[in-house]
Amino acid sequence: MTDPAQSSRPRDSQSAAPCICCQETSHRSAHDGLESCEGCGHIRADLDWTPEMFHALYTTGYFKGGEYEDYEEEADALRYNFRKRLADLKKRHPEGGDLWEIGCAYGFFLEAAQEFFNAAGCDIAEDAVASAVAHRGVKAQCCDYLQKAEEGLYDVVCLWDTVEHLARPDLYLEKVHCELKPGGSLALSTGDIASSWARIRGRHWRLIHPPTHVHYFTKNSMETLLTRLGYKQIEFHYPPFWRNINNTVIKLARKNRIFSLLRPVTAYTPLGRINFPLNLFDLMTVYAKK
Repeated sequence: MTDPAQSSRPRDSQSAAPCICCQETSHRSAHDGLESCEGCGHIRADLDWTPEMFHALYTTGYFKGGEYEDYEEEADALRYNFRKRLADLKKRHPEGGDLWEIGCAYGFFLEAAQEFFNAAGCDIAEDAVASAVAHRGVKAQCCDYLQKAEEGLYDVVCLWDTVEHLARPDLYLEKVHCELKPGGSLALSTGDIASSWARIRGRHWRLIHPPTHVHYFTKNSMETLLTRLGYKQIEFHYPPFWRNINNTVIKLARKNRIFSLLRPVTAYTPLGRINFPLNLFDLMTVYAKK
């Protein structure tokens, strides 16, 4: 796989690709390897990658031993988060309807959603989709949503922790808008790089890790993008996010060796199986209507 440091290149502000949110072409350096739009403040990784190179990132190794120690072992914490998101969607669509999830991974959200919605989804990670279908009994397919033929209109389309991974999230959200029924809902979650915690951490903010995270939204840049694409009634929420103690310690130990002292305790005692809510107010959940 191409090294991201070798794939990145400085951009001439006069020839840079337009900002996906506001279409401004002037950019400035934000952090090493990142550039910020002079118009709306949206930040993106300065990578010259093909779609195939991005797709190649999401193998089993990404979910097991890569960005996640073991995604499936975090199932209980993930289900806490997904149940809250599902409850929000049920309030918005009490009649149920057709729901599609982009980036469904191992199918934990679809597993919950299919009890109320006619739910299905897709992901480019082949092994994750296979596990979702085999172990969770969900309707999922391995494909890129941009390449998927229209199969009807949806009442809800979700992208949970997905837009930051996409080379062109604007194209995905544009297609979603076309495939939503009138009054249908877009629901997504992503980091807010303009949040207080992200500004304090700077380049060390935990969500800055290209090439798997390519785009870094702010509330303003996200609202700018969704408004440009025709979405209405845009809402922003900053709920707590449930996490698993053992997996949290593992991630912290990668950055600071002092936390490695806790690993035997969390790995081999019931303490590690505890899930807890954490809110640094740097993760935003966004709802919008067509």
